[in-house]
Order: sequence, then C-alpha cells, then structure tokens
Amino acid sequence: MKDYSTVIIEDEKPAARLLMRKLNDLGLDHVEMLHSVAQARKWFSENACPDLIFLDIQLSDGLSFEIFDGNDIDSSIIFTTAYDEFALKAFKMNSIDYLLKPISQDELSFAIDKFERLRDDRQELNLKQIKEIFNNNHTNFKNRFTVKIGQNIKLINIEDIECFILKTKERIFLPRTVTNIYWITV
Repeated sequence: MKDYSTVIIEDEKPAARLLMRKLNDLGLDHVEMLHSVAQARKWFSENACPDLIFLDIQLSDGLSFEIFDGNDIDSSIIFTTAYDEFALKAFKMNSIDYLLKPISQDELSFAIDKFERLRDDRQELNLKQIKEIFNNNHTNFKNRFTVKIGQNIKLINIEDIECFILKTKERIFLPRTVTNIYWITV
C-alpha cells in the first residue's frame, strides 16, 4: 500500500485509536488524529490537505460538515459514523465510502482499496483548476457570423445580434422594435 497522508476526525478517543490501529495494520502509517470541529478547522487552516480523511459526522462540538465551511478541502473522505441519516449529505462531498460503526477490518480494507482505485484513475484536473479554466479570459469567441441571404453572403457582428430563434412550425411573434430579421436555415 502506498504512503498516504491521512487524518482521522473522531471525538471518541478510544474509537479514534482503534481506527488508527486498523489503518496501521493495513499499512497506513502517517495518520493525524483530530477530535473536534474547532480543532479540525484550525488544523486545516494551518496544514496542507491530506490525501484521505476518516470523518465521524457527529462530533462533540457540532457536525463535521461545519469543518468545510470556509476551508477549501479537496481530500477524499471516508465517513465513519454510527448514524446512517447523513449518508446523502455525505456523498455530496468528496466521499469515497460511508462506514457504519463498528467498522470491520474487511470493510475498511475495501474502502481503502476503493480510494486507491479512484485516486489512480483520477484525472489531474481538480476543482480549483477547473475554476481557473473557466475564469480565464483567454477564450476567443466568435465576433461575427456569416449568413447566407438568398444568393448573397452577409457578415453580421455579434453586437448586432439580439437573439437566436429556432424556426419551427409554430408561429413566432416579435416586438415591433425588431428591424432586421435574418432567417438562417440549418
């Protein structure tokens, strides 16, 4: 098994230590333990995101979903909880699996294998890079269209186009302020 940076966020210290031992048995050694929402928020603001987070949902000082408010965390997450009522919300995050306590070694091993498969198959583009691509103004859009009108071809600047209308068998009503209408047959 590869060496992944791992964080366990679990408010019950005996459960956190048990999970750490199980992870160590599976070859994951670089494990950090956090025990509250406040401690986790502080840790994530000061450290790089780990590869994998094991996350209990109900912590002593709130729901673990609060950790992600204001922190840009793009780690893979395996939820470890005694409650199944948060499963849907959990899977809307970067969730790999949702393990109900008590967690068996086989379930844990399967979840880590799933994480490794997804990680290996994962493309290099992450959410931040996708946002950067869409926010870059390097995209060149058309600034005019070539339109055939009868036997003639006319260039129409994009600034002169108000809208495009798909011509169907239905009637189209346009306001009187429209002066030039070009019907383009595709």
